[in-house]
This record gives sequence, structure tokens and C-alpha cells, in this order.
Amino acid sequence: MADIQVAKVEQHPNGRSLFSVRVQASEGRIEFPIAVQDEGTAAQNEVAVLRSTLRFAEELAESVRRRLGS
Repeated sequence: MADIQVAKVEQHPNGRSLFSVRVQASEGRIEFPIAVQDEGTAAQNEVAVLRSTLRFAEELAESVRRRLGS
């Protein structure tokens, strides 16, 4: 199972926050930025980041499946 870490990187004046998402899995490690609208609390922001990460992962998986032809 993958280990996911979410770290806030910076706050923008337009109300968006930039987070770094780090994923360590059996196949390797990846780190990428996710920007979300600030939800008001750290817990709400983490949920927003994780939801965005899940959507990203689902889109990536679908794209890889198409590319592999399966």
C-alpha cells in the first residue's frame, strides 16, 4: 500500500494554497504539486488536496490504460 504525505508549500493572495503531495509505493516514489482553493482549516485543505489527488490518479490510470491498449 502507498504512503501519502501532504505538505503545505505556500499560500497565494488569491486564496489558493499550493501543496506538495508525496507518494511512496512499492514501485517507487513521486512528488507533485496540487493547488486548491483554501477551505479555511488545515483539515479541510488536506481533504481538498486528497480529493484532487484521487481525481488526478484516476485520470492518470485511465490514460495509461488507453496508452497500453487495455
